[in-house]
Parts: sequence; C-alpha cells; structure tokens
Amino acid sequence: MARNERDVAKERVWRGVLTRQAVSGLSVRAFCRREMLAESNFYAWRRVIAKRDGEATPREATPREMRPAFVPAIVTDVPRAEASIIVELAGGRRLRLPSSMSMRRLARLVHALEAGPRGGEAEA
Repeated sequence: MARNERDVAKERVWRGVLTRQAVSGLSVRAFCRREMLAESNFYAWRRVIAKRDGEATPREATPREMRPAFVPAIVTDVPRAEASIIVELAGGRRLRLPSSMSMRRLARLVHALEAGPRGGEAEA
C-alpha cells in the first residue's frame, strides 16, 4: 500500500539536492555519481517535487496552448570577466548567471523555468 503522507524532512533534503545539482554545472549523471545518489531516485524526486509545486499553485484557466511559451526575464550587461554560474536546464538550455546571485533567488529562478509556462510573470 502506498504511503500518502508527505515526509517533510525528506522533501526538504531532496529540494536541497535538486538545487545543488542545478547550481553545480554538472549533468544529472555526473552529479549523482559525485554525490553517490541513484539517478532513478533523483529523477523520481524531481518529478514528485515538480508535481507538488504544481499542486501548490493554482493554474490559470487559460488552455495550455494559449499560455505564453516563455518566462519574462530582465537582461542586464554583465562584464564577462565576472565569475558566473552556468545552469543546465531540461532540453539542453543553459543559463549563465553572476556568481553574486543568492542561492534562494537562483533556486526560485530555476524552479520557475523548469516548471514551464503558467501564463503569468515569474518573480525571480
């Protein structure tokens, strides 16, 4: 029988794992190898958390086809000499962000981008 209760502590740990992988610059395979995690667990938790986050925020009534296919972003001039964080997203997309960006803000940005279009502006 499947357990329906959420293990909040375990979810918190896996949210941390997902964030660390996102900012590591490593592929999921390389990250899991380095952290001695099973890739299957990583992908399963990523799905579970994405689903839970989707349940936590109400969806727009607009059909999926009519939602914008992008997330608005503000682009600024960042000197190339500055150290940066490169984040690989699903589908081979990459973000190059200043290393001065806070982990909390980075996690919110990655979450918003990986969650997909929802029809509203994402706060990053």
